[in-house]
Amino acid sequence: MIRRAIFLAFSICTLFACQSPTDLGTPCTLVRKDPADPSGKRSLPMKESEVTKGKDFISFGAVECEDLVCVRDSSYAQPTPPPAATDDAKGYCSRPCLQTSTVGCAAANPDDDKLPLKRLSCRPLILDEATLNLICQTDATTCKKYFGDTKSPYFCARGSSVDGGS
Repeated sequence: MIRRAIFLAFSICTLFACQSPTDLGTPCTLVRKDPADPSGKRSLPMKESEVTKGKDFISFGAVECEDLVCVRDSSYAQPTPPPAATDDAKGYCSRPCLQTSTVGCAAANPDDDKLPLKRLSCRPLILDEATLNLICQTDATTCKKYFGDTKSPYFCARGSSVDGGS
C-alpha cells in the first residue's frame, strides 16, 4: 500500500513537472536599445509612433517575456479605443522555434489555440534564413547589433508570413 502511494505521488509530480508553463501570446511592451547607454544593455519602451502598422515587428529584451522576445505581427489587433502615438507599443510574448515544429507554439491561454486569429505558428519574422545567415557570416558585429544571438528567423507568431523575410 505504501509503495502504491509513493508511486502515485511520484507519477503526479512527474506529470506536473513535465508541463512547463509558457507566456506565449501574453501581452508585452515592445522595446528598443537605449541610445544613451553605451553598453547597449538598457532598453526603452517603444512608442506607437515608432511601429509601422501592417508590418511584422520583433523586439528583443522584453522583460515581461521568459525568452525576452515581444512580437507585433502585421495583423495585430489594436485595442478599442486605439492607443495614442505617445503610448507604449504593445505586442505579445514569443520565442524562437523550429520551422519543422508542429507543437512548439502552444499559447499560454489554450483557448487562443482554438481561434484562427490568435493561434501561434512557427514562421519567419526577420529576413529569410539565407539572408540572415549571410549577414551573420559576413559581418558578425552587425549581426549581433541587430539580431543579438538569433541565428534563425523563425519565431512563434500569429498570422501568416506576409511580412517576414522582407
